Amino acid sequence: MSIESDIRTALLSMSAVTALVGTGNSARIRPYKLDDRDDKTEEHVIIEVDNSEPQNDLTGKGGLTFADVNISCRAMTPTAANALALAVKRNGTSPGTGLAGYGGSGTSFDSWLDDEVSGQTPWGDGSQRTWFTIEQSYRMCFTEAT
Repeated sequence: MSIESDIRTALLSMSAVTALVGTGNSARIRPYKLDDRDDKTEEHVIIEVDNSEPQNDLTGKGGLTFADVNISCRAMTPTAANALALAVKRNGTSPGTGLAGYGGSGTSFDSWLDDEVSGQTPWGDGSQRTWFTIEQSYRMCFTEAT
């Protein structure tokens, strides 16, 4: 398993997120880019691992890794992008059970929100179309197989 798939699994367990992006294999939560089968006009989440820093102990194998992960919450309107970002961050509760303070017993990673920025992202198809995007920067720690 990869951290990208672990994050996708966690997001799929959040009802506030799946209400907006769908469930199961067809859920629009993808690592790095949308699938060809995804409807680009629907809300979606893109997961990108920007960097990872393996942490070693004195034996040379610690297994713990810190990673900077970017979660892009995209939609056709600012209101929809903000609703999706809030779902990812809080999962419909306050203080929240979303990624902003995710972790603890039984999870494969811990995460905390570092930063959140809004903007627009081009579709990448040569057109002038853009998504409204909320970029969430998370710091995550997880254990890799040693």
